Amino acid sequence: MDIAAVTPGGRRGYRLSLAALAIALPAALLVESWGSVREWRARHERAPVEAVQGQPVRYAGAEWRLTRLERIAGGSPERTIMLAEFEAVPDDPAALAEVPCAVALTDGLGRQWNATFVADRVVRRAYPRAADKPGCGGPTFGALAKGAKAEMAATFVVPATADDIALSVTMASALPRYLRFSAP
Repeated sequence: MDIAAVTPGGRRGYRLSLAALAIALPAALLVESWGSVREWRARHERAPVEAVQGQPVRYAGAEWRLTRLERIAGGSPERTIMLAEFEAVPDDPAALAEVPCAVALTDGLGRQWNATFVADRVVRRAYPRAADKPGCGGPTFGALAKGAKAEMAATFVVPATADDIALSVTMASALPRYLRFSAP
C-alpha cells in the first residue's frame, strides 16, 4: 500500500500507531526485565564490610582475618605476583561448606584480578607453607570441626604499577555484602 494514496485521516492513524509503538515497546522491555535487574543486583557485591590486615571481622557466619598480603619476587618487570593468606573461624562449618566463595584483588583504580594458579611454583619456593593451603570454598570449610580455623591462600598476577591493593572475599550467601581487606 502506498502511503501517498492513503487519506489524511489514515496518515494520522499511521503516525499515532508509530508513536504508540515507540512508547509501548520500551515499556514492555522494562516490565519484562525488571525481575532480572533485581536478581542481578542481589547477586553482585555492592556493600563492602571493611577491615584492615590483621583485624578480625565478622562476615557470612564466620570471623575472618587477613594474615598476609604481599608482593613476591619472581614476576616480570610488567607484572608482579601477590600472595594473600587469610583465615576464617566459621560458626557452622557444614553450612558454610555449601556456599560458593570467591576472592579477588582490587587496586585504587578499581581494577580487579581473580586468583590464579600460574604463580604456584614461585609461591612454593618463597612460602612453601602458603602453597599448601587451600583456596576459599566449600571443601575448605567442610572438613572443619566446630570452632576450628580454616587457613586459606590465593595468588594473583597483577601489574607492577598497581597500588592501594585490597583483598575481597565474597560469600554468595552474604551478597550484596562482601568482605574487603586493605593493607595497613
